[in-house]
Amino acid sequence: MVRSVLLDGSFVTAKPAPRDVDLIVVVSGDHDFSAELTAAEYNVVSKRSVFRRYGFDLLVAREDSEEYRRYLSFFQQVRLEPHLRKGILRLVL
Repeated sequence: MVRSVLLDGSFVTAKPAPRDVDLIVVVSGDHDFSAELTAAEYNVVSKRSVFRRYGFDLLVAREDSEEYRRYLSFFQQVRLEPHLRKGILRLVL
């Protein structure tokens, strides 16, 4: 179900005590969000479950979708530096 995970957050900054981890979970392009999920699948794509369990903020997007491109662009923004873009970590599963 999951194709890749993109990681961002204050841990990629120079902050002395980073605390923020943000994730984009990328699912297959034909993923059916209305399909019934197993408990394990639900725990991977549920914002509430992931935050409660790990403290990570989560977005979920289909690969090669408009929402994926929008989330990626948002993650690459540099706070207070709108003309800059940063790299993010992509884990292919």
